[in-house]
Amino acid sequence: MKRLAWLVILGGLAYLGYSHFVRTVSAEEGQVRGLEIEFRRATDRYISANRQAGEPGLVILADPETAERMVKDVRPKLLELMKTLTEEKAIARAQKLENQVLTFFERHQID
Repeated sequence: MKRLAWLVILGGLAYLGYSHFVRTVSAEEGQVRGLEIEFRRATDRYISANRQAGEPGLVILADPETAERMVKDVRPKLLELMKTLTEEKAIARAQKLENQVLTFFERHQID
């Protein structure tokens, strides 16, 4: 019985790993995924830059303006891409990303 439980658990983990890392996505989903990755990197850099800006002596290294520009650059790219999307999954994923971008803008008071 224990072995069966472990097989079910390992099978579930293998399926999740496959669906997350190996599963092929369409070209449109791939483009949206690329923007998601770009947004995630930009937000990480923005948060890191603001955190460093609060520490004395690290303001020069932080460069929060560049990080903010990187975050702002994602939305126009996303809006352009959304005009060309035709697949429902890609459209839903793009709308979810747009909501994340707008929420980030509101939360950090970015215009």
